[in-house]
Amino acid sequence: MVSDVLGELSPPGSPSERAAVGRARAQRLLVTLLGDHWHAGRAPLPSGGLVAVLAEFGIAPANARATLARLTQRGMLYRTKQGRRTSYRLTEPAWHILQRGAQRIFASTDESTWDGSWTLIAFTVPLEDANQRRLIRARLRWLTFWPLYDATWVTPHDRLHEAREQLSELGVTDAVLLRSTDLELLPDGRARLEAAWRIDEVAAGYRDFLRRYRDLAGRAEAGGVPAAEALVARTELVSDWRALVGTDPDLPVEFLPPSFPRAEARAMFLGISEALAPLAQKRFEDLVQRLEPV
Repeated sequence: MVSDVLGELSPPGSPSERAAVGRARAQRLLVTLLGDHWHAGRAPLPSGGLVAVLAEFGIAPANARATLARLTQRGMLYRTKQGRRTSYRLTEPAWHILQRGAQRIFASTDESTWDGSWTLIAFTVPLEDANQRRLIRARLRWLTFWPLYDATWVTPHDRLHEAREQLSELGVTDAVLLRSTDLELLPDGRARLEAAWRIDEVAAGYRDFLRRYRDLAGRAEAGGVPAAEALVARTELVSDWRALVGTDPDLPVEFLPPSFPRAEARAMFLGISEALAPLAQKRFEDLVQRLEPV
């Protein structure tokens, strides 16, 4: 089973925790880069080129090689060797995970009227299988489900197909899925769900994103970002945006406070991403074509 990489970065504490965060960052960066720039993702890439790409982000060669090994162990990469040349490619499950993620990350703004329907999922997992429970929760959150109760999750979006697909992939068979307008939230249930959504924190995250990337947005629009900077800047932009939308239940406007900054932040993200994409793509391709054995 492919283990999730993209949501595992947590705040550093002790030296060992900081080292773990550094390892997780390197893995997230490489997976992001491959999903974003290697459009023929099933074709192998030389390890020397991948090490060169990670060097752009300040990751030393030894740590880059360790990152490749860890992602291979976790089922995200497949390693091949031909003579002295070692190459890697995304595995089939990893490729599909990244494609699903891209659909949400690069989605256009949609603040359309909600039809009043909810998707509900209730599931049970053996108590001793904590890792599977963690994976289910991470996947459901990415699909904009949020917990109403411990094993009962809801979203105002139509996610029946995606949820069924995720449960099947994770081997969960003891579950109920429902899409209906007949979901009545009594006051305490509504309050529980609103507390779980943490809308104020999500709004603060979008406002912070707008502050941090306003300068880059201006330079990108004016064509003032060189190719060497574009790859790093765009990858960090996508990584930050992924983390941000992962905290957002993507609620319809009926549930949002006035002047909620999501649409503005999304427009900025898409504008920067589109402006920098050609330069970042060229820089990535130039780096990965280095064929020296590693």
